[in-house]
Amino acid sequence: MQVTFFFRKPQPQYHSIERVFNLIIKSLPNHVDAHVYKLTTGDKGILSRIKALLEAWKNKGNINHITGDISYIALALPKKGLVITYHDLESLIRSDGFKTSILRWFWVKLPARRAQAITVISEHTKKQVMEWSGVNKEKIHVITNPLPTGFTYSPKHGLSEVPQLLVIGTKHNKNLEGIIDAVAGLNVRLIIAGRLSESQRDLLYRKGINYENLVGATDEQIIDAYRRCDLLCFPSFFEGFGMPIIEAQAIGRPVITSCFGAMMEVAGEGAHLVDPYNPIDIRKGIIRVLEDGDLRSHLVKKGLENAALFDATKLAEKYTEVYRQLNR
Repeated sequence: MQVTFFFRKPQPQYHSIERVFNLIIKSLPNHVDAHVYKLTTGDKGILSRIKALLEAWKNKGNINHITGDISYIALALPKKGLVITYHDLESLIRSDGFKTSILRWFWVKLPARRAQAITVISEHTKKQVMEWSGVNKEKIHVITNPLPTGFTYSPKHGLSEVPQLLVIGTKHNKNLEGIIDAVAGLNVRLIIAGRLSESQRDLLYRKGINYENLVGATDEQIIDAYRRCDLLCFPSFFEGFGMPIIEAQAIGRPVITSCFGAMMEVAGEGAHLVDPYNPIDIRKGIIRVLEDGDLRSHLVKKGLENAALFDATKLAEKYTEVYRQLNR
């Protein structure tokens, strides 16, 4: 069974989709003959995307799997054996205007209708694809992202003298400002992964927050941060998936995350849920998890069980079943 995986044009600043599918491809059974094709164009402008359509058509296989971000090339590929994976549609959900309408048509609506099968990383994304495209739900398969390599259980006995809260990301949706308000006055230390803006630095200073900032961290440094922390504080406003939740669970750290959307779905029973729009609720959640050892143990246990569901081999088997159905 031969499958051609189409990847977007390589760009140093974008690599999340590539990491996901490189791991899936390595985990596929031997009878799946995987071919990877990376576009050499199509990253911007109408002309480059027309060239990408021609490039996709010239390199099509028996089963063609568009791995994400370039779903418009479905217009140049045969309907039979066509698989599209949708990851994070949040940017299109939260934008409006003519450009967004065009993107919804050519990245979601038309490609989804053309595909023989669609995979999405969460029920949250599935609902959005169905709403925008009108395709039958039976056509859409929820297959989550796999846990990256290196995130293995590393037990921590007791809390640090000054409890350390890991915060992954500094963009608006990561809710760093809400976290800062929530921990003001608490004897905790933030480990913040991501570049801070001047306003965020100023807020940290004004609130008297003890923190460490990791910018441009390597995979090893991020894993070390998970191991050093006492809990992951991840009350995002929105996420397409929320991989930090799974990463923390796999390491064996309790998680605080949002009480809705993909975050709640991905976390399973292995997280304490809070309202991200309410800093007081975030603060109460942090205090409760830090003060209740039994709760921490429960969250770690349930988190480890949940993280096991995101094993790359298990997920590769789900993709293989999708290909098998198309290959009949």
